[in-house]
Amino acid sequence: MEHKFYINSRNGYAAMLEQYRAMHEQIGEARFLPNHDKSKGIVYDIKPEYGKGTIQIYNLLGNVMLLIYNFVFYKDMVTVFDLAGNYFEIEYCIDGCMYIEEEKAGDTCFEANNLSLSLSQDMKGIIRRFAGQKYQGVSITADRQALSSYFGSTGAGLWNDTIEKLEDQFRSEYYLGLNAPPEIAAAFLQIFNCRLPEKTRTLFYESKVMETLSMIISNEVMKRETCELTALTPYELQKIKEIPQILLEQPFELPSILSLSKRLVINPKKLTKGFKLVYGDTIFSYHRKFSLQRASSMLLNTEKSINEIAYEIGYSSSSNFCAAFKKQYGITPLKYRESSVLRNAE
Repeated sequence: MEHKFYINSRNGYAAMLEQYRAMHEQIGEARFLPNHDKSKGIVYDIKPEYGKGTIQIYNLLGNVMLLIYNFVFYKDMVTVFDLAGNYFEIEYCIDGCMYIEEEKAGDTCFEANNLSLSLSQDMKGIIRRFAGQKYQGVSITADRQALSSYFGSTGAGLWNDTIEKLEDQFRSEYYLGLNAPPEIAAAFLQIFNCRLPEKTRTLFYESKVMETLSMIISNEVMKRETCELTALTPYELQKIKEIPQILLEQPFELPSILSLSKRLVINPKKLTKGFKLVYGDTIFSYHRKFSLQRASSMLLNTEKSINEIAYEIGYSSSSNFCAAFKKQYGITPLKYRESSVLRNAE
């Protein structure tokens, strides 16, 4: 058995927001954040007959809607969507998964650390959240024209010249979910775990939307510029994509560039340039950020001690781990875990 909802933007963005509101009011009990403008922030506590958890919604500048998901449903929750080309959404999955099927792009299991960008065309399909499957994520939804204020003095043309000019196949892959670079993942985690006073959260979230858009564009610009200098063969591309997993095999004995080069049979110089082309970062900087991202997920979703988490990602000293974590996220692992507990108790 399943619950089914319908979202259609053919009659305009405002009408679509009303459909979302009706859906949220059916599955959740609304409560307004203390000391917060009712038109700006609201939390829906999932009703016991549907599941448990929360959906936080913030209305940002330009009628951009920020949604923070943290729930599990007791029955499959299906959303059938029919969206016009002016619909814009970025979604990042922190933990859990959901099933996406779009009639042109295809289907996928959208899972932890996946980043999705909506297509710049009409979209039809379904989103299925499976019964018993936890989902934690952040969504930024807007009418495409309303985003111009988030591009500052550069204007939305920069987005149009990069993301909108990607090849159709890659654009579809982006919609179905690509692994987010660590710096983009960190921005979404900061949104998810924000503990700023309610009155200042909207400003913080708006700054994070701008930051996220900037980083997505920057990654594509770097790839394009590097691609002009480094042409990768299909073999080289395949092997380079194996590197993150190789580095996880022995976290206390990371291979050198030379040993990676020999193992993958790729010239060292091309290996390093090719990796930065694909991932937007150096090999070991990417690994460090990715490891800390894994740690942040374990802090949120496991009962492991900080020492255990530090060891699992390759730190023999918990103090070194705590210092690295604070440098990356601006907060200690302990406070990060405590902030999640406090946020869930709101």
